[in-house]
Amino acid sequence: MADRVAKRNPRTCEGKYDQVELEEWIQGMEKIFAIVEVPENKKVNIGTFYLAGEADIWWNTVKGRWHELELTWAKFTGELRAQFLSNSIAAIKRERVYGIKDDW
Repeated sequence: MADRVAKRNPRTCEGKYDQVELEEWIQGMEKIFAIVEVPENKKVNIGTFYLAGEADIWWNTVKGRWHELELTWAKFTGELRAQFLSNSIAAIKRERVYGIKDDW
């Protein structure tokens, strides 16, 4: 299954606090999952293989919390969005209010 996904050359998610980049990665993975017919119980394991940089570091620190639970793709992407988009929104607000720009 993972090799069939790999043949589609999925992008990696770097966790760069960019809403468009994150949504493009999620949608790209979902398109590949659909065409390859990845079962729900395999999506998180396969998808997390394509995390890199800060996203991969984040995943390695939180995955233990969900080890016993059944983590669906929807829950995983919700947590991913919460982690990286909430930080992105906070950075935008800091820039607007204080003129401080984060260089991620």
